[in-house]
Amino acid sequence: MTRKDVINNIMVNYGPYGVDIEIIEEQIKRGEAQGFSCQTIYTGLRMALGQAFGVEEHFTPSELAEAFGVSEEEIIQEIEAMRGNIAAMGVDPDDYAREISAEERQQFILPKGFLKS
Repeated sequence: MTRKDVINNIMVNYGPYGVDIEIIEEQIKRGEAQGFSCQTIYTGLRMALGQAFGVEEHFTPSELAEAFGVSEEEIIQEIEAMRGNIAAMGVDPDDYAREISAEERQQFILPKGFLKS
């Protein structure tokens, strides 16, 4: 994923909510200055903007592992533990983290090299 991909994807999904491209570019610069990859910056922006605008974002264990600097196995263990703790409190853990079916995912098949700048 490139810087341009991050900007384009965020603006397509959050531009209609009034998100300004200059703010996104500034957030990307800050992430890059801290040494984050474009994928990690993108994941972080999706988390923040999804919460801010009430948009349900779906993340793979791989995306979360990279963003948090842990293994996919650790992410899965943490999610399972969190779900158990939430259920023990009498709350539905699916309100916080759940597996999604293939039908719920948007999937696009792009030709090799399509996203390269």
